[in-house]
Amino acid sequence: MSSGVAHPKSQKWLVDGFCWYSKGMIRKCFTSFGISGTEQLRSIAETQPLIVYANHASWWDPIVAMLARKETVPTRTLYAPIDSDMLENYAVLKKMGFYGVKLESYAGAQQFLVNSKAILERPNASLWITPEGKFCDVRDHSQSLMPGMAHLATRVPDIVCVPLAIEYPFWEDSRPHIFCMFGKPVEIGPKDAKDKEAWSRGLTKALRQTQSDLASNVIRRDPKAFEYIVESRAKKLGWYDHARSMTAWIRGKEFDPRHSHAMKKRQK
Repeated sequence: MSSGVAHPKSQKWLVDGFCWYSKGMIRKCFTSFGISGTEQLRSIAETQPLIVYANHASWWDPIVAMLARKETVPTRTLYAPIDSDMLENYAVLKKMGFYGVKLESYAGAQQFLVNSKAILERPNASLWITPEGKFCDVRDHSQSLMPGMAHLATRVPDIVCVPLAIEYPFWEDSRPHIFCMFGKPVEIGPKDAKDKEAWSRGLTKALRQTQSDLASNVIRRDPKAFEYIVESRAKKLGWYDHARSMTAWIRGKEFDPRHSHAMKKRQK
């Protein structure tokens, strides 16, 4: 490969350890972490270059991506571009597949294309991107996607791009949930394989459709629509729940502090 190409490292033991630690963070901060559409990702041959691209809803997005990758395609290595200045603040990420980019400049954008193409040429690599370029509300679909991913798609033969929608909704419990959904891979015909605008339209349409599909499941509040990376667990909140549990014990009944009856039924 040409000189100047970044070769981000991904140390498996460190990634696995961070994923284990992150699950603990999620259990502390969220009610559950559910995922759907996993068959879309698992059906892709490991020999094909893979990009998973998501809406950018929260600070938690990179952690969601790391755990989703481990759950669905554990044999693929995760690589992800991140703002160069931010990467310096979280230097440990350099050892977990993250690499710096400066997309505000032409030179930075070109370097992103060179580095990302080199990564996708590696066996079992997967590139995880948030092409909105900034935090956006999950119901706001007006933000255009940054052009770098469409440019990249035209340069990598047989590439597969899979949209990932992410939400952090509140239901009936004191803490929010994490819900995400993989959409159908973007299909671009051979005659459009080198057409950046065709890729841009296809990528945008697929992500927004996946976000709408996820929103429908979230609005229905059906926990059975997801498989769970982190299950909902009973957790007492202060003196009131302790008093309720004592009352249930006196009455000879089982006490579950979760307010969501749907989550309780799903796990029975």
